[in-house]
Amino acid sequence: MPRLSIITVVRNDARGLVRTLVSVAAQNYANRQVILIDGGSTDGTLETIRQHAAAIDIWVSEPDEGIYHAMNKGVVLADGEWMLFMNSGDEFAGADALSSAIAATGPEIDVVYSDWLYREDDSLAKADLLRMNVRHQSVLYRKSLHDVFGLYVVGKGVTISDYVFFLSIAKRRWTYCEQPISVCDKAGASGKPMHFYQRMAVELMFGRRSRVAVAVILLLHPLYRFLKRNVFGKR
Repeated sequence: MPRLSIITVVRNDARGLVRTLVSVAAQNYANRQVILIDGGSTDGTLETIRQHAAAIDIWVSEPDEGIYHAMNKGVVLADGEWMLFMNSGDEFAGADALSSAIAATGPEIDVVYSDWLYREDDSLAKADLLRMNVRHQSVLYRKSLHDVFGLYVVGKGVTISDYVFFLSIAKRRWTYCEQPISVCDKAGASGKPMHFYQRMAVELMFGRRSRVAVAVILLLHPLYRFLKRNVFGKR
């Protein structure tokens, strides 16, 4: 039963945090550390944290430089061999989600990944390792990977640091867990144009797309968004 650190980052999301903490507490995997990093919330989030303090091993509340800075704080505080990020508002897909993911680990495995569910319609999103279509809420990985590949990139406007990290560790030993780990919202930074542009830049840097392919995609992307919003979105 390896030690697992669950890290939750939050800022001004008291309602979503309750859902996440209840889900974490319901997990039937016992050898876990729960870390909560709050970015200096000014709503009722701190009260929520104090109400659930018995189920939290370490919590910090202070201003930060964004989500990846907060995630890095969690990495530093983690004492588990394995780590998983379950951000505020997200939750586990069942009480045995962690147990199923841990069962897939082993001495020869560095990363466990799975599918996830969308809360809005309970639809299943399939993970695709070849395309690196994974979500960190459904990825369990060894903390020691940060010793080799560094922490998450922190910068103003950066929304792609988890994707950069996963591409950096793409050649390590990954294994698929058939049971979905998490339930997430569809909305988020990943749906914004700036996130898409950053993803194209990163894929060019890592050699996953050619310059020509990236140029064509960027040229056609505005048309795609227009059709998706005004034609397909009305059906």
